[in-house]
Amino acid sequence: MLRSIRLLTGAMAVLFGSVLFAQPPKDPKDPPKVPVKDPIKDKEPGKEAPKDPVKDPSADSYFPLRAKTKWTYKVQDQFVEVAVTKTEKFGGEDCTQLDTSVNGKLIASELYAVRPDGVYRVKVKDDKIDPPVKVLALPVKKDATWEVKSKVGTQSVSGTFKIKDDKEKLKTPAGDFENVVLVEGIELDVAGTKTTVRLWFVKDKGMVKSMYKIQDAESVLELNKFETPPVLN
Repeated sequence: MLRSIRLLTGAMAVLFGSVLFAQPPKDPKDPPKVPVKDPIKDKEPGKEAPKDPVKDPSADSYFPLRAKTKWTYKVQDQFVEVAVTKTEKFGGEDCTQLDTSVNGKLIASELYAVRPDGVYRVKVKDDKIDPPVKVLALPVKKDATWEVKSKVGTQSVSGTFKIKDDKEKLKTPAGDFENVVLVEGIELDVAGTKTTVRLWFVKDKGMVKSMYKIQDAESVLELNKFETPPVLN
C-alpha cells in the first residue's frame, strides 16, 4: 500500500508540480532544513543574477515567471512558498525553475517552458516528464481543450484538460478575484487511479487555487500572498 501511495504521488506531481510534496513532515529522519537562496542577494561574485527567458508575453499575464516572483499558499494548516529562482536550458529549450519550500526547507524544484501554444511543466525534482505536460493553454480561451498523455518514471498520466470558464469569481485568503480562469481535468487517469483536477488562474497573479480529488480524498491549496519584484526601467 505504501509503495502504491508513493507511485501515485509521483504521478500526481506531473499535474501539480512541487507543491504536492509540501506536506507536514511525518518522519523524524527527514533531512535538516535547507535554506532557499535569494537569487539576487546570494549570487556568487562575478555571476549575473538570473534573467527572464524570452517567452510569449501572454504567459506573463496568467503564469508570471519573472525572477524573484513568489507565491505563498495555504494548504491545510501550513504555508507553502513557491519562488522563481533561475533559468536554465533543458532539452534544448529555455526553462524557468520554481522552488517550493516549507518553513525554509526546500522540498522540491520544477522546470517550466513557455511555448507558443502554452505553459509546460517539463521536470519535477529529478524526474523528466515525458512528454512535458501543458498546464495552461495560450492564448487563454474559454472551452479550449488539450490532451495529456505523459510519464514520469514508469507511472503514466492521461486525460483531457479544458478551460471551463474565464470569468469565474473566487475568494481566497489573498483577496477576492474576478475574471478567474478555471482549468479542469475530469476523470484523469493517474497511475491507474481516477482523479479530478482543478486549477484557477488570475491575470498578473498566476495560479491562485488548486484542487485535486482522488476517490473520496480531496486537497485544496489557496493563495495567501503574492509578491513580484518591481519593473526596472
